[in-house]
Amino acid sequence: MEINQLVLSGTVTEINGLRYTPAGVPHYSFMLEHRSRQEEAGAPREVLCRIKVEARGQEITSQCEHLSVSDRVQVTGFLVRASYKDTSATHLVLHAQQIELR
Repeated sequence: MEINQLVLSGTVTEINGLRYTPAGVPHYSFMLEHRSRQEEAGAPREVLCRIKVEARGQEITSQCEHLSVSDRVQVTGFLVRASYKDTSATHLVLHAQQIELR
């Protein structure tokens, strides 16, 4: 089995809120902005990225109901192509399996 796991911390910058799939599954999404200083090739590097986070299912979406813009969180999950229909799409979405307030 291939490994697809990401742990990323950052700040909630936008909340799209709770929706439901056509099958009735709760779905919550928000934008996460990560800023840090990492070491690369022996030199410090400033890192900034933004990624959409999606949480699906009752257990994980209930954790999202209390999120606010500017909250600091740590998200553990896996990466998925943003569009299943467009196989050439390169945008990635972080599907959350765990969300912790920091």
